[in-house]
Amino acid sequence: MAKRTLTRRTFLGFAGALSMLPLLGCPLRPPGKGVVVFRRSGSGRHLSNAALKHAANHLYKTRLAAFLDRAHPGDKAKVVQVTISRDLYDQLFRFGRADADLRQLL
Repeated sequence: MAKRTLTRRTFLGFAGALSMLPLLGCPLRPPGKGVVVFRRSGSGRHLSNAALKHAANHLYKTRLAAFLDRAHPGDKAKVVQVTISRDLYDQLFRFGRADADLRQLL
């Protein structure tokens, strides 16, 4: 009869897979609770002050608009999605605008 041993790698793999099971049936965000917009994020990256301020104050209607609007050619910020309310979306992106500068709004 073969002796079974439980290694740390096997245990951690099993525990990790088991911990992900509850997430399979959950949606990432509740449906109908807002509108998805995009922004640039410097999280985990070294960015210039100009890129940090630019990323902190702009929202974009599409991923492409966020990708193309860099603070300068060396801007390495990544594009992430955020969810905002429908009222704020209508206020920011009226008249067909593709981007919104929050510094000019407030």
